[in-house]
Amino acid sequence: MSAQYSHYDALENMKKAVADGHHRAVIGGMWDELGALQKRFLLSQGLKPHHRFIDMGCGSLRAGVPLTEYLDPDRYYGVDISADLLEAGYEREIVPAGLDAKLPRDHLAANADFDATGFGVSFDYGIAQSVFTHMPIARLTDCLRALAPVFAEGGRFYVTFFERPAETPADAPLPHEPGGVVTYPDRDPYDTTIAALSAATPQGWRLDVLNHWDHPRDQRMALFVRETGQD
Repeated sequence: MSAQYSHYDALENMKKAVADGHHRAVIGGMWDELGALQKRFLLSQGLKPHHRFIDMGCGSLRAGVPLTEYLDPDRYYGVDISADLLEAGYEREIVPAGLDAKLPRDHLAANADFDATGFGVSFDYGIAQSVFTHMPIARLTDCLRALAPVFAEGGRFYVTFFERPAETPADAPLPHEPGGVVTYPDRDPYDTTIAALSAATPQGWRLDVLNHWDHPRDQRMALFVRETGQD
């Protein structure tokens, strides 16, 4: 059984929320806004229709719908801890939108280990939106190590995070604006310092902390570029 860092890890509760029709709300809402924001951002970063893309912690496919629309067929893949969220996203969002011909169901996998090796492909781009804001930043190391074998040289993986400025007391609750989210270094929602983000970057990846990207809840964006020959 995997550790429980946030409500996303309570799979029985997630199953009930999905069964009650709340597959959009349970992942944080802002469905249209955040799905469109991720697509705009990724296009600004050079994502093209032919690129293979991995959405880590894809949930019920808030970004999966607009990205599947944009990408060529068979180019979007997703991993999430909740099989129920994946099923709801596919059956309630992808199929009604007529996108199932572009996104085979076996492009979505449920596991808690960030494991994308079963897809048998190499990725050019990926994102983890609101994933490491719900677990300790040490788990980012696990994610990047898991992704290293399936990322092309120069591949780009984007990760959102709540920043704790270095001068902020380490144990103080930290409010963020816009959005009003209050974060903590040791519980959900989690924040992290740039130094801790750098320390969590394993060999084989290069970290670049980007400017703010207009996230409505003040999440920052980090870019990890795959550097082969460095493992």
